[in-house]
Amino acid sequence: MEVEYVALSKSCRDLFPLIDITKELCKIFKIDLRKEIDMHIKIHEDNVGTLILGKLEPRRMTPCSKHYTIKYHWFWEHIGPRNIQLVKINTEDQLGDLFTKGLSWIIFTRLQKKLMGW
Repeated sequence: MEVEYVALSKSCRDLFPLIDITKELCKIFKIDLRKEIDMHIKIHEDNVGTLILGKLEPRRMTPCSKHYTIKYHWFWEHIGPRNIQLVKINTEDQLGDLFTKGLSWIIFTRLQKKLMGW
């Protein structure tokens, strides 16, 4: 769970500046992004423990997560105001596993085809 949580925190660290840049470009080019239909961003996660910990109210920790440092908990404050949803995805459908795990040939080719849209 800890590794997945750290990966979620680091992906948010890369994602938030992209959201800010997109909003700035929309202001510059006078593209109207209304608050109600702002960007709809979903982060797919296959680890249930990470999802539960990521959806807890700010500044709450579980006994297993007390040792995580503040640098991994910072993204909690940004999830709600930026309209980001943490969504459960089945482990067999997680495309990120294609790049991070040693998969069997059958699973690798299935995920590869799904990634390419075949």
